[in-house]
Amino acid sequence: MKRIILSILAAAFFGMFAGSLKAQVLEDTPPLDNFYKKENTADRLPREYVHVREADVFIKWRVWRMVDFRMKMNQYLYYPIEPVQDRISLMSLIIKSMESGSIVAYDPFTDDFRKQLTYEEFIRQNTQIKELQKEDLDNPGQFITSMDTSSFQIHNVKMIRLKEDWFIDKQRSIRDIRVLGMAPVIQVFDEESGQLKGNQTLFWLYYPSVRNTFAKTETFNRHNSAMRQSYDDVFAWNRWFQSYITKIDNQQDRQISAYAQGANIMREAERIEEMLFEIEHDLWEY
Repeated sequence: MKRIILSILAAAFFGMFAGSLKAQVLEDTPPLDNFYKKENTADRLPREYVHVREADVFIKWRVWRMVDFRMKMNQYLYYPIEPVQDRISLMSLIIKSMESGSIVAYDPFTDDFRKQLTYEEFIRQNTQIKELQKEDLDNPGQFITSMDTSSFQIHNVKMIRLKEDWFIDKQRSIRDIRVLGMAPVIQVFDEESGQLKGNQTLFWLYYPSVRNTFAKTETFNRHNSAMRQSYDDVFAWNRWFQSYITKIDNQQDRQISAYAQGANIMREAERIEEMLFEIEHDLWEY
C-alpha cells in the first residue's frame, strides 16, 4: 500500500515539475512589445527611380557633401548607439549588414567602387595593437611590457560622406538628385597632444546596392512614431538631413579645403550651393 502511495506522489511531483518546465519554455518567447504587429516594414521595397535617358540629361554636376551627426537635425541618424527595441542607428545598421553579408563595402581610398572590402578585413584594418611599458609597483625602476588592443567602435563614427549626381532632366523639366555613394568618416586625433589631425574614411558603400536594406529599416520620428520614414526615404527621396558641400567636379579634382582655409571653407560651400540653385532657377521662366 505504501508503495502505491509513494508511486502516486512521485508521479504527481514529476508531473508538476514537467508542467513547470513546459511553462518555462513557453515564457522564453518574448511578448509583443506593441499593441499591433508591424508587418509592412519588413516587406517594404525601395521606391523605383524614374528612368532617365542620356539624351535628356541637360546639365549634370557631381557633388560630394558631408553629413555631420552632431548637427541637431541629424542626431536621429546617430542614436541610439546600441539598438533599442525597433530602433537602430544608421551606422549600427551598416555594420550589422556588413557582418551578415547583406551589403558589400568597398575600399576607402577611392570612391569608384572597384575593390571590395570584407567585414573581416575592415575589422582587421581598424584594430590597433600597441606595446605599453608600465612600471612594476613591486619593483620600482623595472618595467612590465603589456599589450593594449583597441578596436573599431561604432560611436566614434559621427559623420558620413555622400557622393551624388545633380542633374537637370529636360524631359521632366526638373532638377533631380541621385546618391551614388556613402562613406562613414571618423576623426583622427594625435595621441600625445589630443589635437585633431583630420578625417579618415572607413569604407565606401555603393548606394543603389544598399537601398533594399535601407528601405526595410525605419528611422526615428520625433513627432509621430506611427509615421516613420525609412533610411532610403531619408537619402534617396526626402533628403531630410543637414549637410555641407566638400567638393564639386573641377578641373584639378580638388577638395574645397585644398584652396580655402578656416571660415572661407564654409563660405565656398555655401557659394556652390547657391550656384546650383541659381542654375536651376535661371533655366525656367516664371
